[in-house]
Amino acid sequence: MQNSGIWKMVLGLVSIAIAFVMFPIVLDGVSSITGHSNIALFTGLSSVANIAPLIIFVGLLFGGGAGMVSGYRSMKG
Repeated sequence: MQNSGIWKMVLGLVSIAIAFVMFPIVLDGVSSITGHSNIALFTGLSSVANIAPLIIFVGLLFGGGAGMVSGYRSMKG
């Protein structure tokens, strides 16, 4: 059914758009977390907090791309 494939592609595109919208918000949150004097002293917190935006961004991009590919394949076949 082609309608299912179109919805998968639309949701994949929405996921990618959400990734680009959320990225600056997550970066701002991380900078406020690592800038706080009491929280920044925890061991390993700054490393985890600094890598979290990248993991979120890549995860949403990968999920959106996989959804679009899945929708394309279901429309094609």
